[in-house]
Amino acid sequence: MFNDQITGEEATISNAVENTSETAAEAKWYIVHTYSGYENKVLTTLKQKVENMGLQDQIKDVVIPIEKVREIVKKKVKGKDGKFKKDENGDYIEEDTEVITEFKIFPSYVFIKMIMSDDNQNVVRSVRGCTGFVGLNSMNATEKVAGSIVHNAPPALSEEEVRELGLEGDEKDAPAEFRSKFKAGDTVRIIGQYCPFEDPVCVVESVDEENNTVTVIGNMFGRRIPVDLSATDVEMAD
Repeated sequence: MFNDQITGEEATISNAVENTSETAAEAKWYIVHTYSGYENKVLTTLKQKVENMGLQDQIKDVVIPIEKVREIVKKKVKGKDGKFKKDENGDYIEEDTEVITEFKIFPSYVFIKMIMSDDNQNVVRSVRGCTGFVGLNSMNATEKVAGSIVHNAPPALSEEEVRELGLEGDEKDAPAEFRSKFKAGDTVRIIGQYCPFEDPVCVVESVDEENNTVTVIGNMFGRRIPVDLSATDVEMAD
């Protein structure tokens, strides 16, 4: 059974780790696999253990790569009384609102910058929800050395991979990017008050992410006509 609490055994591990003049250059990035939905739990628990055991010079960073996405959505407008406003026709009044959503780029994975050693591996592996380091399996994870079972070292990420993943530097604090929920070829339905076509179901011709608009093709006067609409005035058709 897993246990998130700091144990006497872990304290012994902490004391056994050599606090020598290890440099930051010796710490490398590794990937740990977790049970589905345990990413945040593993990150929080491991950071707590590192602090409690004084291993900041050994396990230097724990990261869950995320992507921040800006979206424009329609939300009902509330009045001073806290109730949603309605227009003269009794329909709810809506306005475009910007929201930022965070998505895990690699679900079920946590990235750790650490100095690889058998003791440090034990600390990471003891965290509830952690299933092991990527690159090692049950066949090559351990071996017997001088009568003792030790962990083999998993492969570290290369400097190029670290840069591409944005694990360090300015990339970690990159601003949210806009993402449209539509793409060319999608069949959508016009839900805004203005519908220029005979049929509200039409096809997306192009998407302007910068202005949050879509160009749709529909029937008007017996012809196929393109019209620009706000992306919040259309929805995916069933």
